[in-house]
Amino acid sequence: MVVPEEEHPLSSIPPYIGDKIDLFGSMITNIGNFIAILGIIAETKEVEQIEVEEVSTNSNTSASGSEANSDTSASGSESNTGFILTLLGATLGAIGDLISSGGTAIAIEEAIIIDKKAEQEAEELTKKIKKMENQIGLLQKDMNSVITVTDSLKREVIFLQSVIYPNLYQQ
Repeated sequence: MVVPEEEHPLSSIPPYIGDKIDLFGSMITNIGNFIAILGIIAETKEVEQIEVEEVSTNSNTSASGSEANSDTSASGSESNTGFILTLLGATLGAIGDLISSGGTAIAIEEAIIIDKKAEQEAEELTKKIKKMENQIGLLQKDMNSVITVTDSLKREVIFLQSVIYPNLYQQ
């Protein structure tokens, strides 16, 4: 079903809004990627810190190994900042991609509407040009008729002059 242009939902929104929405979505994606990178960096630092702690506890307490293992496992689960940041960044990236895709779809619809309007304007212009050509053709015919009548009147005037003037001078 084709929706008339006046009723189309995109006819009431500002022009090029699809491109703006796409840009907004791309910005959100980039922010999400940046947050994900920060999360990965934080997770890497947390892992390095845990490894350093394990090495130091293993070298300090070689006799009581069971206590060291329980301590490192507890300290490893304390901070999930890196994981949370990475998850948040990935989520924002996905949301940004979704918004960007919506903006692209709107931009495509806008382009289709603009193309249809351009086609209609071209058809109207073609009709107007044909109408003007027809009017010009009619005017040319009328001018030819006027020229024919004028030539005919000239011949009539010449005939009348040749008939009237010689008779005037003979009397």
